[in-house]
Amino acid sequence: MTFPFARNLVTAFVLSALGSVFWMNAESPAFAQKYTPDHPAVQEMVNRGMNFLAKESRGVDEGETLLVGYCAYKVNGDPNDPLVKAGVAAALRLAQLVSSGSSRGGEQSMYVIALAGMLLPSVDVDAYGGPTKQIRDFMLSVQKQNGGFGYLTGTNAVFGDISQTQYVMLSFWTMNQLGIEVPPDAIGATINFLLASQENTGGWPYQYKSPGVTQMPPSNSLTAAGLSALLIGGDMLGLYRSRQQENQEEEGIVPLAFKRVLSEAQRPKLNFDKSRVDASSKRSEAWFAANPYTRDANFHYYYVYSRERYESFLEITKGKQSKSPDWYNDGVRMLMDAQDEKGAWGTKADVSTFLPPPIATSFAILFLIRSTQKAIGDLSEALNKGIGELPDDVSSIATSGGKIVNKNSATSIDEALKMLEDDSKSQGEDALAPEKMLLAADPKQRQEQINRFVRLLNAKDYKARQVAAKMLGRGDSLDVVPSLIYALTDPDPRVPFYAEQSLRLISRQLDTYHLPKKEKISEQDKNRAATQWKKWFLGLRPDYVFVD
Repeated sequence: MTFPFARNLVTAFVLSALGSVFWMNAESPAFAQKYTPDHPAVQEMVNRGMNFLAKESRGVDEGETLLVGYCAYKVNGDPNDPLVKAGVAAALRLAQLVSSGSSRGGEQSMYVIALAGMLLPSVDVDAYGGPTKQIRDFMLSVQKQNGGFGYLTGTNAVFGDISQTQYVMLSFWTMNQLGIEVPPDAIGATINFLLASQENTGGWPYQYKSPGVTQMPPSNSLTAAGLSALLIGGDMLGLYRSRQQENQEEEGIVPLAFKRVLSEAQRPKLNFDKSRVDASSKRSEAWFAANPYTRDANFHYYYVYSRERYESFLEITKGKQSKSPDWYNDGVRMLMDAQDEKGAWGTKADVSTFLPPPIATSFAILFLIRSTQKAIGDLSEALNKGIGELPDDVSSIATSGGKIVNKNSATSIDEALKMLEDDSKSQGEDALAPEKMLLAADPKQRQEQINRFVRLLNAKDYKARQVAAKMLGRGDSLDVVPSLIYALTDPDPRVPFYAEQSLRLISRQLDTYHLPKKEKISEQDKNRAATQWKKWFLGLRPDYVFVD
């Protein structure tokens, strides 16, 4: 088996000090457009790029097939997209290969293996959990003694490789986000490897520095890779996420209902010195400031995607997420100029021997959609992926004074509650199950509304019970969990569905399903789901007594 995609990337990194084309702002700052992934111009670029991939992606090696499939899924979330299906098939073949022990692939196959570990759980963590764990276990088995990851064979196999380590860490992070545990000790070892590899100036070289080994000097590409991997590891160990989440909750960006709730067994056990990671990150930022980026077409688009990644994780360390940062706007304008008439990148002055257009185009698209930021903090992506009837726009369920923002007969939650509590008015009224109903911002008023929704779980009207089960997931208290577990056994076919939907939101376990996703729900299914959610809740409140 050959891995030309991975070989091309590694060769590109070796050339990383040779670039000469500046990442520049194509417009005067006074007149510069502010872009986001939702901007029509950006969406048009993405659509043209995806059309190119659909028509001309060659699929000549597994690395390209996996990257293009991952890109397609990040854009459209469609597991039936032919590009996604091809990527999944390649990932499954690779999982079988590494688990069989018959072959470990080429010397640079860690890129491709890591991509497979990113794609499979992203598409369907339930269906592909087994193969994903096989990939995880293989990567753990080849972790270097110094904590890094890199070449599997050849003269460089002893040392950890900064760029390959970055992809393994992103793969582990994806798994961890979707409920597939990665041992904290392994993550801590990788962070130590990265800290030991970093130059005093703040930049990262190509490989782990060792006595007597001639080392390529740090470059923007490799420093981006090292910083990305470092911050990904810090996020996995819980060093930063709580700060970012608290700031967003205070500003109403993310409602309290989405605060991730972990049982003690789920919390990282490794006690890592956060100050070491902070100091390393600051040195890297200083290095970037002192070494403005120059571009080499051979590896430019890899850097484009790496930059989006490390900038997104830097936002976590600072506790803020920007919708339209300067670096993103500069990148959008650069990509506008570089996209060709077919929608591809990597075909004009920046044509690359090492990264063919499908790979360059995939990296450009992942930058444009801000795929890392979406995976970190845009809850709408996760909601759309696993919870069908919640609003597409996460802002629609942020607190806003108790007002409903869609066109319904009720104009406030209190009015809707009154109608729901009146059997003569609520029966069959679809308007009383709005997608964008908002709980009050005032804590006392909010709690009163939550209490009324809890009582409505016992209403005679099935429609009222459905609305209550849906709305309770948008509260901020674990106190409603026992009531929602009770609602899992409701005789109406939709109430249990909404109840589990709310339980997934409150627990922040968006990919956990104990009820069947599509099949008719049986009484046995309901009881099984109730048992599993009770186990989760008792992990948080072991003294709670459920009364059957």
